[in-house]
Amino acid sequence: MELPSTVLDVLEAECERARLALGVALAAISVWEREQGVLRTIINVGELGDAEARPADEIYPVHSFPALVTLLDRRTPYCFGHGDRVDVASASLVASLGMDTQAAAPINLRGEVWGSLWIATTPGARPLSSGDLPQVVRAANAIARALEPLI
Repeated sequence: MELPSTVLDVLEAECERARLALGVALAAISVWEREQGVLRTIINVGELGDAEARPADEIYPVHSFPALVTLLDRRTPYCFGHGDRVDVASASLVASLGMDTQAAAPINLRGEVWGSLWIATTPGARPLSSGDLPQVVRAANAIARALEPLI
């Protein structure tokens, strides 16, 4: 899905707002490309490391991440904090980014899952827990409200 730069500007601002409000090191917005079976990250903000702010080819096959299947198909947010059961693919991804805990919520637009908001913390920072999920969902809903009039 090719989005105009004006839409990406709004999404980047909303993603940064969510990152700051949630007190996390990294936040990303991804769009679900159902036909291809992938989640395509279009915005990264925060402590990016080697990641790009607006990646051209950051793609995750949904079937390879059990948490994504649940998030997208069932609209169920998730959190992988300390001591939580985590799928291997999600644990590997967060470790490869130098992060510690992670959470995500679906971005619902016009009654459909459009994509997701994903957040992560660094080692030593306050870890995420399931108690953070209501705030993550509110942030994803705020992103949806900002996005709706634009697409």
